[in-house]
Amino acid sequence: MPSPDVIDLPQRTAPRQSALADFLRTHSAEILAAWDEFAATVDHEGQPLDALGLRDHAAEILHTIALDLAQAQSPAEQDAKGKGLAERDGAPTPAETHADFRIIAGFAVDAMVTEYRALRASVLRIWATAGGATTAADLQDLTRFNEAIDQAIAESVARYTGQTRTSTELFIGVLGHDVRNPLGTILLSADYLVRSGQLSRAAAAPIVNAATRIRSIIEQVVDYTRAQSDGVMPIVRLPGNLHEQVAKVVQETQVRHPDRAIRLSVDGDFEGSWDEGRIGQLLSNLIGNALLYGVRDGEITVKMTSAPREVYVAVHNFGVPIQPADRERIFQPMERGRPGADKEHGAERDGLGLGLYICREIVRSHGGRLVLDSAEETGTTFTAVLPRSAARGG
Repeated sequence: MPSPDVIDLPQRTAPRQSALADFLRTHSAEILAAWDEFAATVDHEGQPLDALGLRDHAAEILHTIALDLAQAQSPAEQDAKGKGLAERDGAPTPAETHADFRIIAGFAVDAMVTEYRALRASVLRIWATAGGATTAADLQDLTRFNEAIDQAIAESVARYTGQTRTSTELFIGVLGHDVRNPLGTILLSADYLVRSGQLSRAAAAPIVNAATRIRSIIEQVVDYTRAQSDGVMPIVRLPGNLHEQVAKVVQETQVRHPDRAIRLSVDGDFEGSWDEGRIGQLLSNLIGNALLYGVRDGEITVKMTSAPREVYVAVHNFGVPIQPADRERIFQPMERGRPGADKEHGAERDGLGLGLYICREIVRSHGGRLVLDSAEETGTTFTAVLPRSAARGG
């Protein structure tokens, strides 16, 4: 069965005369030399390439385009190729193989696309210099050539993004399995040593805290990578009472931070459909942020209120206010609060600066929004506005 992304077209049956196709064959050396010259100037962070590596599959790509120009083409085929949806067999095309080699060489996808733009410009320049593009048939060839280049770009980009997605999933799998499991063993072993009397709870605390922090960083990296790859934080909604999940997170956080005051205030009905694990992660990150940047002797409050169609979970702390210029920046990945704000309160920075980004993605994946209010007099409040159920059609 053909792919739903590929238009099913009739097979070409007749060759056609193409001056440009003949030109590509007879001037391939000059065109490829221009490709080599440009490819050598592309700025990338990968390994340096020699002339052969820079050219790799350019000759095959050019040959494929020449063959295409020499084939008859129906209007439907022409339209499909202009959209990058031309019919093809199952074997990798030269453009796809080119993408594979460029990934290995460390080229970014935009650098690879720029190569195709340079190839297009080189062909048109050399052909015009040789006296081409002067007849109606030549103009038709130009149209066909541009469609073929667009098809090659579509194939290369699709291959590049597909390979990147595969690598991302592999990374998530390795990180999730091969790192989480040893951390679980460390935590279980520390608990066993405490229960068996071989180690005091105070002596085991640094081990447990360090392993917990590493596990939190891993979870954030996995979530960030998945959100970047899939475009949305994956959630699974199930019916439940959100108050119960929030109360559990608050209690667990208070146990881990016995020297800090954390108070939960609840008013309303919190039945709905949620991914309670993600909501727990959201609240844990928000409270952790409040612990990090709030004044150490101040109370952190978690306030839950409700409306008919949505609920509100607000985490508040007093401390240095977040400046207006920083209120969007702090939600970006790899960003943190104002430099020095944590040191003013003797706090230690953990993680990679992904916490608030992940919080906003969790809220967005529930169809809600994360609202920030921060001022010297009233303190800082992050409020998650969460619909009770998924939007229709979502």
